[in-house]
Amino acid sequence: MEQTTYHSTKWHQTAEELNFTVLLNNCCGEFANWSCYQGVPKYDEALAAHLRATGHELHLKFDFSAEHIEVYAPLRYYSATRRHLFHFPVFERNTETDEIRTIDPLRFLELVITEAKLNYPGIDAASIPGRLTQSIANIDTFLDHFEQTGQQLNRPEMTFIEAEQLMASGHNTHALTKGRQGFTQEDLLKYSPETGGQFQLHYFLIHPDLVTEASVAELNPTVILKNDLLNYTKNHEGIRQVINRHPDWKVIPAHPWEAEYLKKQPVIKQMEAEMVIYDLGAWGPEFTATSSVRTVYNAESDWMYKLSLHVKITSAERVNYLHEMHRGYDVARLLETTWGEKLKATYPEIEFITDPAFVSVSYKGEVINGLNTTFRENPFKGAGAKKNVSLLASLCQDGIAGQPARIVNILKEAAIRNDKPLHQIVVEWFDQYLDLILVPAIGLFNEFGLACEIHQQNLLIEFDDYLFPEKLHFRDNQGFLFRAGLKDELTALLPGLAEQGKSFIPEDRLFNIITHYLLISNLFGLINALGCNGLADEHVLLDKIYQKLKEIGPNDTTGLVSYLLSSRNWSEKANLLTSLHHIDGAGAPTQVVRTPYPNLLHLHFFSNKLIHPEGKKILYSRYFPKENVTISIRPFDLDQDLEMVHEWFHREHAKKIWQMDWPIRQLENYYRTLLPGDVIHSYIGEANGEPSFNFEVYWATRDMLGDYYDVLPTDYGTHQFIAPVDPRKKYASPSTQCMLDWVFSEDKVGKMVGEGSVDSLASIMNKAHVGFKIEKVIELPHKKANLNFCYREWYWAKFPANKAIKISPVAELIH
Repeated sequence: MEQTTYHSTKWHQTAEELNFTVLLNNCCGEFANWSCYQGVPKYDEALAAHLRATGHELHLKFDFSAEHIEVYAPLRYYSATRRHLFHFPVFERNTETDEIRTIDPLRFLELVITEAKLNYPGIDAASIPGRLTQSIANIDTFLDHFEQTGQQLNRPEMTFIEAEQLMASGHNTHALTKGRQGFTQEDLLKYSPETGGQFQLHYFLIHPDLVTEASVAELNPTVILKNDLLNYTKNHEGIRQVINRHPDWKVIPAHPWEAEYLKKQPVIKQMEAEMVIYDLGAWGPEFTATSSVRTVYNAESDWMYKLSLHVKITSAERVNYLHEMHRGYDVARLLETTWGEKLKATYPEIEFITDPAFVSVSYKGEVINGLNTTFRENPFKGAGAKKNVSLLASLCQDGIAGQPARIVNILKEAAIRNDKPLHQIVVEWFDQYLDLILVPAIGLFNEFGLACEIHQQNLLIEFDDYLFPEKLHFRDNQGFLFRAGLKDELTALLPGLAEQGKSFIPEDRLFNIITHYLLISNLFGLINALGCNGLADEHVLLDKIYQKLKEIGPNDTTGLVSYLLSSRNWSEKANLLTSLHHIDGAGAPTQVVRTPYPNLLHLHFFSNKLIHPEGKKILYSRYFPKENVTISIRPFDLDQDLEMVHEWFHREHAKKIWQMDWPIRQLENYYRTLLPGDVIHSYIGEANGEPSFNFEVYWATRDMLGDYYDVLPTDYGTHQFIAPVDPRKKYASPSTQCMLDWVFSEDKVGKMVGEGSVDSLASIMNKAHVGFKIEKVIELPHKKANLNFCYREWYWAKFPANKAIKISPVAELIH
């Protein structure tokens, strides 16, 4: 096809920023080379001058050390659900020359590709920069189209097709979010959902021996298509004659773009030469694309047609595979049985948009994927076309150009209609959605053996008159899977079930799939949207999921709920890395790159008190009469303490064990990235008002140490450094007791952990003195260490009086 030129509009910068946001978040989720960076440095003048000029205090800092480059992205919103928002521009600093310059997403992608190749030498990323450029250009085109046509992206009420088509940034966790590789500019405008293009389907007449079809209904879809086509062509005798000359041949629909693509393929030319296929052209009513681009809709049609497209949409060519079509057909058949009747009665709030029929074409034993079509039922036809129903992705879109996000307008309007305060509506709305989605999803898996890929693009929410979620619609044939543990039961009900669909999957693999789609994409995506727009605290909503799963847990028979609650890390589909590997996620789903995703439900056990202490003043003081010393602890104060700890770490007894005798600029960078993070915090201890020790408290499940034992989310660790050289000023026991008092005063702490160097006899003895016990010796990357544990009871057994400790900034005498 002839290529055409894209002309940027006034929306180009907005488009670039939208796509850059996704790329930055992809890097956060799939790479480990980033951290938060707080404040303006004192010992890095080049960086300080730039930060003072921009006025931004908090950044994500990406280290591309192999390239001697650091990248700083100013944070606008830091998310517990790992999709952050940014101010622009983003800038890079060369660590060898201190040169600082603004960068665009293509330059950042260049750095990411170089970084990725360090761990994945087989990466084939040659096409990715061009596809990213195209994605940005497409967003620009669509934003301009929305403006030119007066489209509002954030209306509280939208019909099914409006919500499908009015999405500016698309897949908000995929860096190639609006990639449409294969479309020209004319194709983009004609066939994209964002432009609402209307087009007729293209039809072929094919020899029946080459066609495989299946249908839950008695009448096969090709018969219906033939009758329809004869009606469409009643004034075109030539087409009717071709059809009537071959009464047993099958009429097959195709996307008009795909039809042109197929006619250029050697296999189709050979079929034409053998006269087993006839091109009948485009006929009938016009259809328009839904959000997937290749599934098309007409408000009066009984069907939505899921057509094949050899166009790379995000990372995959969107063609129908035979086993996927069988999956939709299998579920449609099952729903007609007693299994389906029971399912519908148990979960009436869930509607399956089924795919009850399909056609496939093969030639000389090879399936021609471009002619595979799924027939999807259309619940949004006729009067149903006016329903206020929306795919979840529409609710998770950010606001554009200063306009509120759609979720904001929905909830504000809901507050008006329900005559309640907005903050109350947000909680009630989310609770209702949680009840609609979580209990049925777990129940479908437990009771019926069905797992559904209900991610943002596959789940539709139907609203009531008060704009509350009333019903959920699940769609997508390739995402209907069965757990292997129920194979005998289900195949007894429907012999041969899933043999062609390859959809019986081991439970442990389904755990990963459900977690990714139900939690990470669906629920966490919604929570992120509510948090980003200032409607709710993400931590509060995450805790609601935790509490709901705890309620469901006793009825769980598969171990899924236990997996969701107890796993330290889940597995996330790495969209960027998958694209960089040139892997087609649809055609080769088992080759998709997956990366660990920390269990966000464990934030139930996260201690703000320990990891994000407020202020810089004394938090706890205690007087020890035997030593005649008052020990006090306070949060580390970067402005006050940096030079002091820098000198401490250069003392001889610190160098070997702590290995932090760095230049002060490096040490400052360490603290500026440590203090704003979610894993560890640093404290200063004072003896009679004189700073004398440093300790860090860390959340072990998010720390490297968690890789070396069966870590629990209630485990918290400490590092302790006692600075004085004079033995009379060390106060090792009082200092360590105060540290344990502080950590154990947090109810969320189950046990304390430590990994003192085996070379530090003083550390071993000090820990044993307060109740720690060595579990085993472990080999960390930087040291051989004693893994040690301590429970409150062990500590209190050593110091019974400490059980009565009350945490106060003012010292009390404990008898």
